[in-house]
Amino acid sequence: MARAKIVEYDYYKFLQILRRASDSGRRIDKSDAERWDRYVRERHVNEVAATAIAREKFEQVEPVILDEGRDTDGLYFFSRNEEGCLKLTTLD
Repeated sequence: MARAKIVEYDYYKFLQILRRASDSGRRIDKSDAERWDRYVRERHVNEVAATAIAREKFEQVEPVILDEGRDTDGLYFFSRNEEGCLKLTTLD
């Protein structure tokens, strides 16, 4: 499993790429269990640890995966109430 860390991501930039991914059908929500599980499994994402870190930062956090084939792809956690966003990034 690749080492990863959670980093803060610009919330307003995130909203733009979230909208773009949603419009193109490349947004994966947790409720889409098949696509979500496939993405997490193929990329060896430690979802449990990432979620725990995100919940420490935000009271209400929503996870989402953006999979557009761009450098902005990945697992994000965001809070609309707190206008904040975190992204899981791999360490090279």
